[in-house]
Amino acid sequence: MRRGRLKGPLGSHERPASPLGFRVVLAVFGMVVLFAGTVLAIVWAHSVPLAVVLAAGFVAACLNVYWVGQRLRHER
Repeated sequence: MRRGRLKGPLGSHERPASPLGFRVVLAVFGMVVLFAGTVLAIVWAHSVPLAVVLAAGFVAACLNVYWVGQRLRHER
């Protein structure tokens, strides 16, 4: 294994593709699911405690999407 900065383009043999792209997809999917759950908890179930918990999860998922996006941007 070579030391120092990798020279090849992303996805080449010298610089393999990062799993962060797939992680962004999973983070966005989780955010959408939590948003849908929060809306359904408010509209359909009329459960305030469940809506609060799911809304907190949605906010955390939004932060996760931002964080993973920043790491992906920094990597490129």
